[in-house]
Amino acid sequence: MRSEIILCIVLLSLLIPSATAADRTTSAKDPVYITEQFPPFSYQEDGKLQGISVDLLEKMLGHMNMTLNRSEIRLLPWDQGYQMALQDNNTVIFSTGRIPEREALFKWVGPISSIKVVLFALNEKHIKINSTGDLRALKIGVTKDSAEGPLVIKAGANPGNLIEKNNTTEIIDMRKAGTIDAWAYPDLVGVWLAEKAGLNASEYEVVYQLTKETPLYYAFNMNTSDSTIKMFQEALNQTRKGKETDGISDFEKILYRYLPVLYGRSNMTSHQIMDLVNRTSADIGINASSTFINISAGTRSYKDSSDIALFVIDTGAIVMAHSSRPELVGLNETNRADVSGKKFIEAIVMGALKNVVGQEDYIYSDPNKTGLYFKTAYYRLTKGNDGQEYIVGCIDYKEEGSKSS
Repeated sequence: MRSEIILCIVLLSLLIPSATAADRTTSAKDPVYITEQFPPFSYQEDGKLQGISVDLLEKMLGHMNMTLNRSEIRLLPWDQGYQMALQDNNTVIFSTGRIPEREALFKWVGPISSIKVVLFALNEKHIKINSTGDLRALKIGVTKDSAEGPLVIKAGANPGNLIEKNNTTEIIDMRKAGTIDAWAYPDLVGVWLAEKAGLNASEYEVVYQLTKETPLYYAFNMNTSDSTIKMFQEALNQTRKGKETDGISDFEKILYRYLPVLYGRSNMTSHQIMDLVNRTSADIGINASSTFINISAGTRSYKDSSDIALFVIDTGAIVMAHSSRPELVGLNETNRADVSGKKFIEAIVMGALKNVVGQEDYIYSDPNKTGLYFKTAYYRLTKGNDGQEYIVGCIDYKEEGSKSS
């Protein structure tokens, strides 16, 4: 009888899902998702909820073999949604700034991105801010009763030069007309609003940073199980992968869907960059293997600026050396593409074999900055002391107005 009872218990246990599995399924499938009107991360347009954080959540659930019903996401005023996420079990609010004051209030999955308050200005104004005195001379547009006004004054701006308007549309119109010098606003939101207002990304730039980066996260109610948090975090991490195969991640594709590609500001001229390429080419002609080692080790003579990346590939697109990503050495980069689908490494190889010297533009996602940026790779075909042909390249931010390849 005892053995029969044990057998019955074993058979019964096989028919009942484990508590862990059941908990995991319920926790992952049933959260109440809460967000606010906060473009480009989350916003409703033509009756459809969209944005970077919404699309990213959909991708995350896809990696967990689940689907997202966007109509079930609750679009609420921030204060109301925030209180719900604090008080109600099984709730998630996004995109939430992860700051020290909130650290113990939620469980966190992220980062989604980061955001900071900056000053935007039209390129044609050639504004350079090196001191508080430079700030005091500027007429700066801010939204009435926003946090940006006090931030600008704290940074050193003249309160009498602040132009307050009820909405961002008025401020952007003033900026386009040139009646204000700069506009204070969170960076990615400002970029999105400017594009919607018809301003091209090449027409303006960030001239000053007013706050540090604040990372944005999915904030889960504190009663959410750790296993659920782990599952969502792993799914988010998965959206950022893919760069080792075709060079594009799901996350970059989402950014490309919502944000214009920006121009950067280079610390070196194109002549200085080509001087570095030419010096490196000469070194390879003397001792190729030693030069490769020194480049990948980040030796100072091969890294004139922190913004540039020096690399060497053979004519088959095998990476021989890389100053900022030595882990790529030995990989074939022929199929590496940017977020627009351009196979820029293949284009560099073809250009070098045909013209010896040239440059190639592509779109880059900078892990140290939020958004997508134009970059230019300057290159030269050279011959090593081992008799093999190599292509030396140097990558830097592309500046607005510079010649396209």
